Amino acid sequence: MTKKTSSQLARLWLGLALAGTLAACSANTDEQTQSSAQVVEPLKGSSGKLAFAAQTSAKIPYDIFFINMETGKEYQLTESGLSDIAPDFAGDSSMMVFSSNRNDSYDIYKTMLPDGDGERLTTSSADETEPRLSPNGTLIAYQSEASGDYDILTMDLNGENVTRLTQEDSEETQANWSPDGSQLVFVSNRDGDFELYSMNADGSDVQQLTENEDYDAAPAWSPDGSQIAFISKRGQHFQLYLLDLASGEETALTDSGMTVHSPTWSPDGKYIAYVSDGDGSSQINAYEVDSGKSYLVTSGYSKYSGLSWVK
Repeated sequence: MTKKTSSQLARLWLGLALAGTLAACSANTDEQTQSSAQVVEPLKGSSGKLAFAAQTSAKIPYDIFFINMETGKEYQLTESGLSDIAPDFAGDSSMMVFSSNRNDSYDIYKTMLPDGDGERLTTSSADETEPRLSPNGTLIAYQSEASGDYDILTMDLNGENVTRLTQEDSEETQANWSPDGSQLVFVSNRDGDFELYSMNADGSDVQQLTENEDYDAAPAWSPDGSQIAFISKRGQHFQLYLLDLASGEETALTDSGMTVHSPTWSPDGKYIAYVSDGDGSSQINAYEVDSGKSYLVTSGYSKYSGLSWVK
């Protein structure tokens, strides 16, 4: 695979991750407004908050919402008039980080909930997206295009002490923390194909986790640290897979005619929520790990992306 082709594929995936919207603005998170999308019955035994970005109609930019998984009620957190995407919460749900193009390029923002305005943490003219809070709430991992290729970086909650973790002349994207915060899983095409890798939180000891000719992406570590959910394009559409870290075994969890993306685990590890797109529709589903069944969580908006499930 050529570098040009790899870069094009990385941006194709980024377009899926960002849900394809490019614009800029300021946000208002002063209120958590209950929204009017379809919400089905709460999942059996589920709890916490499922955050996501959604385009409520085809001509409206993305805003951030969350569903109270115990009640099934949905609330809107941002209404900026532009694109707020890729939300992630602190463990106690008091703080949210997200990406927004309020200043032309995408930057990382932080807001204190429920009544805080977005504080801009990055100021590069390059896109900086996919923020993920460390389990102890002290660091933000994110991806930046400042070097020309996407790299994984970390910074403090105030935007200081920025550390570049990857130095390869390739695309490194979609970092996600291990439950204990000691490692990050991420996507890279450093060996040609897009595969999953892990590294220590300081960027050392990089290990390749998947090895195939397919396109692996969007890794999410299970709460007990034993498995990683991810998506892979091994046919016409991306589908949901599970990697067992002890054995290296990869198991397909979905086999649908829709494109699956944005997986995230429930805090108790019982469910993996994901987005399904196809035939002009978009919805959030949840895969029950024990039964192998998928359930509808919500639908009714034009597009969904960037899921994050917290207590």
